Amino acid sequence: MAAWLATAKQKVGSIKHIPAQWRQPLADFQPPPYNEAVVLNMPFKKWFKPTFAGLEHLDASKPALYISNHALFGMDAPSLLLELYLLKNIYLRGAADRVFFHPALFFFGHILRQFGAFEGSRDNIHRLMAQGEHILLYPGGGREALKNRDERYQLLWKERYGFLELALQHGYDIIPFASHGVDDLLDVRYDANDFRQSALGRRLYHIEKIYHLMREGDVFVPFATGFKGVPYLPKPVPLHFQFFPRIETRHIPVQFHDEVKYKLRDQIEQVLTHALAPAQAQHS
Repeated sequence: MAAWLATAKQKVGSIKHIPAQWRQPLADFQPPPYNEAVVLNMPFKKWFKPTFAGLEHLDASKPALYISNHALFGMDAPSLLLELYLLKNIYLRGAADRVFFHPALFFFGHILRQFGAFEGSRDNIHRLMAQGEHILLYPGGGREALKNRDERYQLLWKERYGFLELALQHGYDIIPFASHGVDDLLDVRYDANDFRQSALGRRLYHIEKIYHLMREGDVFVPFATGFKGVPYLPKPVPLHFQFFPRIETRHIPVQFHDEVKYKLRDQIEQVLTHALAPAQAQHS
């Protein structure tokens, strides 16, 4: 396990080599050996005690696009990825927001790549689908990962349809799943709304360049506390991942793709909203 994790540091090298690393082929990723994955998963398994429902809908021989609600800071990702790998021999390649691959966060970006994550561009998803990879995607993206305190278990998808267009183009199955417990790991103490109302926030948001850089206020890292009040240390809350029947798209004629993508989005959103409703109501 140490050798596998150490490759992150080895690949970073000096600052001058960073651009070449960003051009690292997507196909270069290999999941850790089974025994190493077991060891790597131990602390996450003990802390979060993840459970799964609907695993019968998953098949390693049938690549799919997995769609779910995004946890605050993606704290559930290690448990989800490693447990599925050990239980079903499926390693999900996660589409990550491009902000995490910014030069200022180059080391963090390399760590993400060690876990199979990639910059979630349309071109990258197209390439991985062509290779028959199992792909994990959160339509809420960075906005949902940096949610405000009153947005627990809410889907913040905006008007995004690109992932559905690609699934239809490649005839990819879609598997929706609800992630339970993920928004109870941390308590947000200060969020984008608080910053927007502060004197500094009001001043910065009036600077066009900064406002654009923060994506009209969507990109703001909230301050959150977790276990025993420690900042960003998740609480030992049990995680539960509920998988729903796969939605097949290969039978849909090309001429109906534009029409169908809207229906698919509504269908997936309704399934997840219904599944998350109890948790959302608990925090309302």
